[in-house]
Amino acid sequence: MDRNVASSLAWIRAGGVCGLLGIASYLAAAFAPLPDVAAYAAAFAFGPLLAVGLAGARHLLVLERPGPLVDVAALFGAAAGFTVLAMLTVQQAIFGRSAAAIAAAGETPDAQVLRQVRDGLNSVHLGLDVAWDVLIATSVLLFGLAMLRHPRFGHVLGGLGVALGALLLGFNLWFFPTPPASAGSIDWGPFVALWSLAVFVQQLRSQDWARARLTEPDAARGAT
Repeated sequence: MDRNVASSLAWIRAGGVCGLLGIASYLAAAFAPLPDVAAYAAAFAFGPLLAVGLAGARHLLVLERPGPLVDVAALFGAAAGFTVLAMLTVQQAIFGRSAAAIAAAGETPDAQVLRQVRDGLNSVHLGLDVAWDVLIATSVLLFGLAMLRHPRFGHVLGGLGVALGALLLGFNLWFFPTPPASAGSIDWGPFVALWSLAVFVQQLRSQDWARARLTEPDAARGAT
C-alpha cells in the first residue's frame, strides 16, 4: 500500500478512536463519581483527544472536499482542544488552592478575603471557557459546512453541525463575558458532544470508503 494512503487511513482510524475516547473522558469527568486523580486525568485528556479526533476527521473530509474550509476547521479544532486543556487545568488549580486556603483560614475574617480573591480568579478560567467555546463552535460550524455535500456525512450531520456551531457561538457572544451556563441560559456544549460522537462513529465506519477513494485512479477520482 502506498505510504500516503496508509498514513491517511491511519489518521482516519486513530482520529475516530481518539475522538470517541475524548467524548468518553468528557462524560466521565462531568458525570461519573470518580476519585480526584481519575477525574483530573479524564478531564485533562478530553482536549488533546478531541484535537486528534478532529485532525482525523480532516483526513476523511479532504478526500471529497479538499481546500481551506476543512483545513481551517481542523486548525480551530486543534486550538479548541488545547484551550480547553488550559481552561480545565487553570480552573482546577484555582479551585484546589482556594479550597485549601479557605479551609485553613477557618472562620476568621481572612476567609472572606480569600473567598473574594477566589471569585476574582474565577474570571480567568471563565474567560478561557468562553475562548474554548468560541473556537470549538467555529470548528463545528466549518466542519458542518464541509459535510453538507460529503457522501459519508451529508445534509443531516452537516446541517446539525452548522446549526449547533452557530448556536454555541451566538450564545457565547451574547452572554460574554459570562459563559451561557453560568448565566442561567442553555449550554449547547452537550449537544455538540453528541454531534461529535455521531461524527466519530461515522468516521470509523467510513474506513472502507476512504480506502477505495484513496486507491482509485486519479482520473476516476477527479470525475466524481
